[in-house]
Amino acid sequence: MIILIGVMVLSIKIFHTGDLHLGMKFNNYAEGVKEALSQARFQSLEDMINKSNELNTDIFVIAGDLFNSIQVAKRDINRTVEIFNKFNGACVLVLPGNHDYDNGVIELWREFTKLPSEKILLINKEEPYFLDDYDLDVVVYPAPCHNKHSAENSLQWIKDKGLVEAGKYHIGIAHGAIEGLSADIEGNYYYMTMDELNSIDTDLWLLGHTHVRYPLVEKIEGQKIYNAGTHEPDGLDFRDEGSAWFINLEEGRISAERVITGDYRFFDKEFYLDSDDDLDGIRSWVLEGNPDRKIVRLALKGSISKDAYEDLSSFYEELESSLFHLLIGDSHLKMKIDRDTIENEFTRGSFPYEFLTNLDHDEEAMQIAYDLLRRV
Repeated sequence: MIILIGVMVLSIKIFHTGDLHLGMKFNNYAEGVKEALSQARFQSLEDMINKSNELNTDIFVIAGDLFNSIQVAKRDINRTVEIFNKFNGACVLVLPGNHDYDNGVIELWREFTKLPSEKILLINKEEPYFLDDYDLDVVVYPAPCHNKHSAENSLQWIKDKGLVEAGKYHIGIAHGAIEGLSADIEGNYYYMTMDELNSIDTDLWLLGHTHVRYPLVEKIEGQKIYNAGTHEPDGLDFRDEGSAWFINLEEGRISAERVITGDYRFFDKEFYLDSDDDLDGIRSWVLEGNPDRKIVRLALKGSISKDAYEDLSSFYEELESSLFHLLIGDSHLKMKIDRDTIENEFTRGSFPYEFLTNLDHDEEAMQIAYDLLRRV
């Protein structure tokens, strides 16, 4: 019988996520909606753990902003650790981001590290972390956040000390704005450049902060720098699905595949209506896919017939019954004016009647004139 003791894994499978913002409140929404959106962030984390188990992942990485703030309810901390403990791989690496930063006295992380777990490693110090205890021949180089804002990123210690000689794989994990990917006009969010990251000779960089994934592909090989994006869409300005990366690191070869995550989708759409048929187009667009998981804001402009205009409330009710949440802006949607409208509303021979009928060759002008007359 041959017994293998302390055998290091030669290939490393990584599930990379970040910017989960657990505890986000969604206070701009109604009570039931905000509660569902808040809970979805936890459920999506659990779904990612389950997916990573299916993929036989070795390391589950949180590249910052696991929590939405440093003020987190203990029940949420407990729930998070319970979810992490369901991971079947070697370890869960958690990097403090700028929303859940760690300056050494943050109660959040004291509570987090007090909870029993053989899986979780908080990488909150600017020093190399050796994963030998997890039977992984990996050294991790964290660039954590120690405050909400910083004009400097946390990469300097790695540049100064360089990489250690031990370890087959060297993985950097950082949180901050990225050149060409993140908006950071004032330079307050741990700004990093691609050249800066590439100049540090790690095998891999796993980043967080920007909620958009990078690179914008489904699969890729040979890529060194990855940004996870957020796992669960979080607002009307977020146009994509939730994402994470599944990365395989083996003998100098890197391959990565996007994993689609998340439950809800946000859509912010403007439609210009020129006929009643356009309402059918909106209906088809809204109801495709999984409408019960869509938060939709519609901005409607243009004009429709009197009958359709007067029946808009029924149209909205139909959409609302299928969607998870609907917001409507229709102040620029008008009732289409034609000869019948003029005949029904104004006395033949009156100034409004004569004025509008003389404009019936110009629909736009007649619409404007009608709106002005109605105001008067």
